[in-house]
Amino acid sequence: MSNPTGVVQDLYAAYRRGDLAAILASLTNDVKWESEGPAALAFCGVRHGVKDTTGFFEALAADFSNPELTITDYVASGDTVMTLGRYKATAKKTGKVFDTPIAHCWKIRDGKVARYVGLADTAAGVAALQP
Repeated sequence: MSNPTGVVQDLYAAYRRGDLAAILASLTNDVKWESEGPAALAFCGVRHGVKDTTGFFEALAADFSNPELTITDYVASGDTVMTLGRYKATAKKTGKVFDTPIAHCWKIRDGKVARYVGLADTAAGVAALQP
């Protein structure tokens, strides 16, 4: 059995490297990917499956550049890992900075991510996209 915290740490490392293939390989085929927030943020919404989840990363990259992701806390219980940290990026259209605390919940099954729930100050993201 794999270490759920290690799975999540590896996923964050892949994100920092810009390695989308490694991220997608770490997801179950039936992954449920939930990013809470308004439709004004293209990365928000609920996605099902690996192909659909790719849209989260594409939308994030389309709207924001220079991402900085810092995870400060990992709390694990069984197959669930909660993380706290900060996400900072620049809106491509406006040059404004989107800087938000984040909370992520990861559910691991058979060494892969079966469910992700992401929470952030999405109002700050919407504001960064406004001219």
